[in-house]
Amino acid sequence: MKKIYFISDVHLALDREKDTIDRKNKLLSFLEYIEDEASKIVFAGDLFDFWFEWYYVIPGFHFDLFSKFKEMIKNGIEIVYLTGNHDFHLSDFLTKEIGMNCIDETYTFEVGEKKFFVAHGDGYAKVDSGYRFLKKILRSKISNFLFKTLIHPDLGILFAKLTSGSSRKYRTIDRSKWRDEYLDFAKTKFMENFNYVILGHLHDPVIEEVNGNFYLNTGDWINHFSYGVFDGEELELKYYK
Repeated sequence: MKKIYFISDVHLALDREKDTIDRKNKLLSFLEYIEDEASKIVFAGDLFDFWFEWYYVIPGFHFDLFSKFKEMIKNGIEIVYLTGNHDFHLSDFLTKEIGMNCIDETYTFEVGEKKFFVAHGDGYAKVDSGYRFLKKILRSKISNFLFKTLIHPDLGILFAKLTSGSSRKYRTIDRSKWRDEYLDFAKTKFMENFNYVILGHLHDPVIEEVNGNFYLNTGDWINHFSYGVFDGEELELKYYK
């Protein structure tokens, strides 16, 4: 069978700064590298440092990337995009115009007899309780409606760049204390008969085997350029150089 790829935490900013362009070009290069072997690509959250679709407006950046996605989808590759803590509103442009399969929170699927559970992972750590409360507010229908109707897109994007905690901060955050909690979460899913649990958010690439089941954290596309790949038999953690 063809391969399934898992990527998270690319954090492309809505700008044309050199760091953004370099990482996007590396992602485009990676997509070309895998497209002959891929059947599905799962972006497990935070593809962008901020993404929000207004009723009639979408952010005016990265159309070369969307063009590549549309080409790959036309050629039979499924592209799944899960919400992360920076992907606030995935809507009609991505689904109807590009053809991406946009999913809120969690994505489960099966390959043969193997069951996969995929999520971004934000709020999964017990120490992240404050964020879980904030997430309910930020993701509420009321908040989305007010952001859409009362804030001009240019101001909304500027506000997001100032407050979302841009990708640069992830270079110094130490989330090592969360690793055990994420593994414990994966074990609860193994008890629900999932064979593979794939998460992101920590920017910490790791793969762990537990009684023949596997937990994978995809890492990030800022420092590690790491990703997961399933070839029909094995799930591996790899790095794109």
